[in-house]
Amino acid sequence: MTATQPWTPIPPTTPARPGNAPATAGFVLGLVGLVAGWLPIVGLLVTVPALLLSRAGRARFRDGRASSAGRSGTGLVLGWIGTAICLLMTVFAFVGAARAPEPAAVVQPAPAPAAPVLLAVPNVVGMADAQARQVLAAAGFTNVVLGPSTGSVAGVAEGTVTTQLPGAAALASAGDPITLGEAAAPPVPAAVPTAAPAAAPAAVDEPVAESPRVDAPRPFVAAPRAAAPAASAPAPVASAPASGGSSTYYANCSAAKAAGAAPLYAGDPGYRRALDRDGDGVACES
Repeated sequence: MTATQPWTPIPPTTPARPGNAPATAGFVLGLVGLVAGWLPIVGLLVTVPALLLSRAGRARFRDGRASSAGRSGTGLVLGWIGTAICLLMTVFAFVGAARAPEPAAVVQPAPAPAAPVLLAVPNVVGMADAQARQVLAAAGFTNVVLGPSTGSVAGVAEGTVTTQLPGAAALASAGDPITLGEAAAPPVPAAVPTAAPAAAPAAVDEPVAESPRVDAPRPFVAAPRAAAPAASAPAPVASAPASGGSSTYYANCSAAKAAGAAPLYAGDPGYRRALDRDGDGVACES
């Protein structure tokens, strides 16, 4: 006969509720968000998920799907703090960027000028101006300057180059001035004034040497009595002694004719060389 054991009822077992993983994840992200929140905008990528996970963990606990709320409350607090820090840093970053001065333009240093190419100056002394300029242009020089004239030089034509600066074989760049001195025109000899022909001296009544008087026999003719001169006829003026010592004087042939003494022969009273125009010794003959 077998002994029977008393029956002991087995108490019902309560199924274990799962843990609250979202609350734990939200807490961890909340801790990381305290550090990442100092990064503008980037910190929100950590703090916002921390808030969402912590909130989901608390909701699981309220619905009975989790055995405890875990650290969801702490995760919410840390998530809000990290989000606030990140928002403030973002605002400061934008304000600072707006007030930041524009970067100064970087001034590029000017390239060093290339060393000028030096050319040998040809000798143009003795050439004409046009030929000298052609020779200098062919040598590469573009700035030919005409300097002061060197004056006239014997045997050198006008416009011939007599000096140049720089001198022949000197080194100069293409733009350096080449100064040319040229000879001037020879001076024109001054005209020698020719003496004007001497004017013929004015005729001067010179006393004519009287020929010796020859007492040739001539019939005696009594001189007619002089008629009274008309009012318009000039009266003879007897003031200057006539040749031969006579006091008779006729101002002109008209007076001699009016007195009836014309013609007058050399030696007669009143005869003068001035009244004898042809010098034949007979005055007032016509």
